[in-house]
Amino acid sequence: MVPIGKARIMREGSHVTLVSYSIGVGVALAAAETLAGEGIEAEVIDLRTLRPLDTAAVLTSLHKTNRVVVVEEGWPTCSIASEIIAVCMSDGFDDLDAPVLRVTNEDVPMPYAANLEKLALINADDVVKAAKAVLYR
Repeated sequence: MVPIGKARIMREGSHVTLVSYSIGVGVALAAAETLAGEGIEAEVIDLRTLRPLDTAAVLTSLHKTNRVVVVEEGWPTCSIASEIIAVCMSDGFDDLDAPVLRVTNEDVPMPYAANLEKLALINADDVVKAAKAVLYR
């Protein structure tokens, strides 16, 4: 059984926090593997539930890594990523060493063509780029 309102740390890390849920967790873990090959240890948090949202887990990890990237298979506007960013800015601002970034689907209607759909969805390469950006690499 999944505890309601309790996030899970899927991978320990100390350089950057990748926060996600659902399909995005797999994408974040794939990005963390790539980053590990380059000497960057990413902590991956699976929110598991969105209401209630385990903001304490996010803020604890932010305090540890000082950098956050939110990974969400959804649009950037009015998203969970927006809420996580707001929590980090309002309750974890003093711990931030870089702006919080989000990796989301492209802000377009979902295409029907498979090749275009693939281009619109989140992917590990974009997460790697965002993680390197908050690390200033």
